Amino acid sequence: MAIIALDRLIHRLYQYYQISTTFLYVALIARWIILFPLVSSKFLPGGIHEFLIYLLGISSIVEMLWQFYFHGVIRSLKSRTVLKDMNFIYLVRVIHFYDDYEHAVILKNTSYSSFILALGFTQAYSHFNKIFKGNKVSKRSWFWKINAFIMLPTLYLSEFYLLLLNLNNYNYHSTLLLDKINYLVLIVFLPLSCLLYKGEFTSSSMQRV
Repeated sequence: MAIIALDRLIHRLYQYYQISTTFLYVALIARWIILFPLVSSKFLPGGIHEFLIYLLGISSIVEMLWQFYFHGVIRSLKSRTVLKDMNFIYLVRVIHFYDDYEHAVILKNTSYSSFILALGFTQAYSHFNKIFKGNKVSKRSWFWKINAFIMLPTLYLSEFYLLLLNLNNYNYHSTLLLDKINYLVLIVFLPLSCLLYKGEFTSSSMQRV
């Protein structure tokens, strides 16, 4: 009985994580919708960047832990979900700008807004579809079509452009080692993105990003 009760508790916690994360990514979009007309891209980072970074970092770490728990470490490391989470954690490290994000040049670019909107939609959609065990995603729905044909390509391309801008605009948060890693990531980013995107049309719930 104790094991059954513990199992139910774990699944309730998992559902709570998915529900709360869905809500927070919707809140990210809502914050952008409210702020952008008021402050434009010039001052947008000051009102949204810290929320974005903490949401992206914490949700990715927790999602990886859930993947490891339910599917095992080895199997999870081969999944698109963990690859996505590792990418987001890396992105947090690269564009955190923890003490001067209000003045970071790359965050004032249009690609930053595109990334926020695409990220918010794709992740809210992904986490919502994982709330209920065994939930199947209908590829006939408008949400799936918007996610697959508009938001995911926008997410990949806008992130790639942000990483490219980060390399081309010097900032004192960079190190020699990080710059080398950034160059390597840029080389493999688009091929891996194409692989992830292809998997969206054939993936199981475990692989869904």
